[in-house]
Amino acid sequence: MKKIFFITFSIFLCFNENPGYAHGVGYREISLRAVPLEFFYSTGEKMSYREAKVFSPNDKKFAVQSGRTDEQGRFAFIPDVSGEWRVVVQDEEGHRCEAKIEITQEFLTGENKMIDIKENYENNSPQGFEIFIRALLGVSLIFNLAMLVRIKKNSYLLTPNSYLKNHAHK
Repeated sequence: MKKIFFITFSIFLCFNENPGYAHGVGYREISLRAVPLEFFYSTGEKMSYREAKVFSPNDKKFAVQSGRTDEQGRFAFIPDVSGEWRVVVQDEEGHRCEAKIEITQEFLTGENKMIDIKENYENNSPQGFEIFIRALLGVSLIFNLAMLVRIKKNSYLLTPNSYLKNHAHK
């Protein structure tokens, strides 16, 4: 009897589609409203493969999503609450762009199919006092390089032997 039960139970386990001790993975298409953005430099060049972080209206300090832009500088996120969302994209050289998107309840519920995202170009070029400091540093750099060249050029004239020849008592 035990042998018949064991054989029957073994056959049942072999043909069972949902084993009790294993799990799998899967995917499905869902219909959520995403907010697609495109990031670029002032030259028009795409911000390809740059770090991107999304900040929710509920938590302005810690990112709720992070990733990278694609080759075309595009990045998308799916908001789950209304309010002002921020997407910050930056590169290793210090360039940083921050997009602020106001998400309405109508957008979340589907009453408004599209969100109005206006193109925004942030001019991150130096202005005011900062441009004065940069100009001053540039002039200082040019002056210092010129002095270095002059010293190097005259250094062969100031060897101990040349000094003694030029200042010897006659």
